[in-house]
Amino acid sequence: MTQMTENFHRHQATAITSRMKDTIPCLLSPWSEWSDCSVTCGKGMRTRQRMLKSAAELGDCNEELEQVEKCMLPECPIDCDLTEWSQWSECNKSCGKGHMIRTRMIKMEPQFGGAPCPETVQRKKCRIRKCLRNPNIEKRRWKESREKRRSEQAKEDVDGGQFPGCKMKPWTAWSECTKLCGGGIQERFMTVKKRFKSSQFTSCKDKKELRACNVHPC
Repeated sequence: MTQMTENFHRHQATAITSRMKDTIPCLLSPWSEWSDCSVTCGKGMRTRQRMLKSAAELGDCNEELEQVEKCMLPECPIDCDLTEWSQWSECNKSCGKGHMIRTRMIKMEPQFGGAPCPETVQRKKCRIRKCLRNPNIEKRRWKESREKRRSEQAKEDVDGGQFPGCKMKPWTAWSECTKLCGGGIQERFMTVKKRFKSSQFTSCKDKKELRACNVHPC
């Protein structure tokens, strides 16, 4: 074979090899399953791959070996979000037992199953000072208590005949009430039936009792 013939065959072989590089496909494995989403909730990404089964000896393989796509899972839970507690308020009473409060505001309501909001108002007891009682009311109560004690003592004395130096008549019936409603007064009397000359006791005198009646509102 002449030199010219050898060169011709060599040129043809090179041309065929060049065409094979352009036409022979890459040998690839099937695509894998998609991976899990890159997040556990909300928006993320997932991937899948395939492998090159044999070396691309006849040319470079330009096929993609990995694919990426977006994935969407249920929204992430959002917990309730609150402001800080306010300062405690002043006591709601100027004396005696009362309470103070403090509050906080909701900045974000819970969403998608997030933690619920805890309490937003707190109360605690407070006491500034002991309240001064109304002297008029105290005086009236003291008088009522004194009259009650005197009445009870008088009844005991009458029932037991313990009026030294005198003899008393029984109590009269209670008088009619001075008012039909709004609080009235009834009275009854016990008078001295006989006073002994030797009596020096100041308790040997006529008795009088008062009591409230018809105290219901008009």
